[in-house]
Amino acid sequence: MFEEVLSHIHPIIVHFPIVIIILAVFYDLYLIFIKRTFSAKKGYVLWVIAFVAAWIAVGTGPEEDARGNTNVFHLHENLAHLTTIVAFLVAALRSFFIWKKKEMTKRWLAVYLVLSIAAAGGILGVGYYGGKMVYDQGVGVKIHGKYVNPPKKLPHD
Repeated sequence: MFEEVLSHIHPIIVHFPIVIIILAVFYDLYLIFIKRTFSAKKGYVLWVIAFVAAWIAVGTGPEEDARGNTNVFHLHENLAHLTTIVAFLVAALRSFFIWKKKEMTKRWLAVYLVLSIAAAGGILGVGYYGGKMVYDQGVGVKIHGKYVNPPKKLPHD
């Protein structure tokens, strides 16, 4: 059973950053546009967890399963790296304002919103291309222990 869980660790882990980033963005938008207030401390932990979860999800991606089976893997991978970097920038920006004990000016808040919405768009794109690889192209999918679309061998394998 433990081996089965480890062989599916990426699909298990990857849902955390998707949910947390979307939740964090909606929470920020709620604070800014409904409550008309924003504090770098409120929701900060969500963004730290989002970055860490995204970083772990990227690290658990089974790249070898996609070898020769998909035309969207590099787009999925690059978008995942970019989204992780943007989540880091959002958390770092908030950390800076918490550390300095200052409120964000309107200009910084606009930059922050662009970054956080970009993180949400990025994570949705990552999920879309990941789903496309699994559900349309059968990457990493097994039936009765055999790959539906087994990885291709490289010339040096």
